[in-house]
Amino acid sequence: MKLNVVQPGKTFNCNQCGKCCSHIRGMMPQQDKEFMEKMAYGKLPLVQLTPLEKISFPLFDWEASRFKKWQREVNIDGKIKPSRTILDLNTNKAIIVTYFIDSDACPFLLEKKCVLYQTKRAYICRLFPFNRGPFLKTGSEPNKNNMFETCDGIKTLIPLIPEDYDSMVRFLSKAFPDSSFENSVQFDYITGWNNKTVIDLIKKKMIRPAMNYPYEFFLKRFENAEKIDFTDFLVESGYIDDKEKLIKKFDDNEDAKKIIENFLEQSLN
Repeated sequence: MKLNVVQPGKTFNCNQCGKCCSHIRGMMPQQDKEFMEKMAYGKLPLVQLTPLEKISFPLFDWEASRFKKWQREVNIDGKIKPSRTILDLNTNKAIIVTYFIDSDACPFLLEKKCVLYQTKRAYICRLFPFNRGPFLKTGSEPNKNNMFETCDGIKTLIPLIPEDYDSMVRFLSKAFPDSSFENSVQFDYITGWNNKTVIDLIKKKMIRPAMNYPYEFFLKRFENAEKIDFTDFLVESGYIDDKEKLIKKFDDNEDAKKIIENFLEQSLN
């Protein structure tokens, strides 16, 4: 993969070393780990089902549904398991919002090649070498040193990226025609959309999440509860009409394109 950066003669080259797929446990910023340790195990409507040290390759619920189909086609056990859920006391259902691949190396990486590369890969794959976009609101300001995963290929590009925020975003919007920048923005948008939708469901009293339960008790209730994926629940409850239309909008990065376009227009004014 080659990226046409804005300075002639400088390119980002993926050498297909497979490092980014061969060790996928615990790949998250320290700030995220600290937040999850404090809040993710029962203090929020969304409850983490796995310990931090086992967290790996994340999948939105609709991505997991596709991967479960594809794993049968390539005869590979993807080890796909629920990772974050809402235990709804109204329906006694466990609403699964995200899944993960329970492995330290991606099962779909064979001989340093992805056997699912020609499919619609997961966002966590498509956004690499990013780990976040510049529009994600967290406690730390996004900059060129905290937006990227560890990757040898990105080292030559980092010095070229401007320090100034507006200039940095304009640079990134031109430097990644492979759409990884766009994918990182969309990934952040979908994560935020999930969280906002959960809050809206609570406000409308469409769900009543179990919170502040003893964690072991929560896990037992989860095991015994009827399971349903988040987007399927949104359809079943009447919150959305067309699941496939929503997924297509996400897949096509419609939200990211608007966010980036609006930023570029405003930054020039």
